[in-house]
Amino acid sequence: MEITINLFGSPDSPSVQLGTTIKPVEDFYGDGPLMAFLVSIPHCIFNSIYSVAEKEGLKLKCRVRARYVVDEKFLKTGIYRFTKIILEVSSQDCDEEDLKDLVAKVKMECPIYLSFMDRMEIQVLKGE
Repeated sequence: MEITINLFGSPDSPSVQLGTTIKPVEDFYGDGPLMAFLVSIPHCIFNSIYSVAEKEGLKLKCRVRARYVVDEKFLKTGIYRFTKIILEVSSQDCDEEDLKDLVAKVKMECPIYLSFMDRMEIQVLKGE
């Protein structure tokens, strides 16, 4: 089973889509500890991409899709244990190679990625 969360919009106030629900990121943080955790990872990557892009003088709009792969054995007991977190980054405003370079720099400085790199994968997708 997977849980998928999409982050998009402006870096100052991104929107989050979970299923058919779209709300500002701040609203999801108030929806309890699990929701705050699920949103915090793509939000950190989203912010890191914009931070690195600003340092590089790049203007872009990006989307981050987080796919949490849930351990089925643990889920049967009511425990959400994630075996893998796959983050997919896309942008229509940025060349794919430039976005790959940007993501490589994010991987070097994002505390969330550095903390979970053994279970986290960041992929660059062609602009969506």
